[in-house]
Amino acid sequence: MNNIIVLSFLWTAIFISCQHKNRPKDFPEINNAAYSIYQNKEEKGYDVSFVVSNEKYQPIAVVINKIEQKIVPEHKKGLHYHIDVKAESRILHNFMPKASENPNGILFRTHSGDYFQKVDFKVK
Repeated sequence: MNNIIVLSFLWTAIFISCQHKNRPKDFPEINNAAYSIYQNKEEKGYDVSFVVSNEKYQPIAVVINKIEQKIVPEHKKGLHYHIDVKAESRILHNFMPKASENPNGILFRTHSGDYFQKVDFKVK
C-alpha cells in the first residue's frame, strides 16, 4: 500500500515539473486578455486582444476556443496585441481554421523551444 502512495506521489511530482520545465524566469505576464465574437455576412470569428509585460519573448500564435491563429507583426503595437481569429470565411477560398488541442492561451517562442501559456481570456 505504501508503494502505491509513493509511486502516485512521484508520478504527480514528475507530471507537474514537466508542465513548467520550459518556462523562463523572465517570462512576460499577460494582462487584459479578452475576446469578443464577431459575425457578418462573410466571416465569423473572434477579436482577441492582450498586453504582455515585456518583449523578451515574442508570442507567435493565439488559441481561442480550439482555433489557433498565427500572430504577425501587424497584430502588434508596442506591448499590445490585437488578433482577428477567423473561425469561418466565405471571402477566403477554401478557408479552413487551424484546429488546436490546446486550451485558450498563447504560444511563445523561447530559446529552448516553443512554450504554451494557458490564458483565461475574458469576454468583452
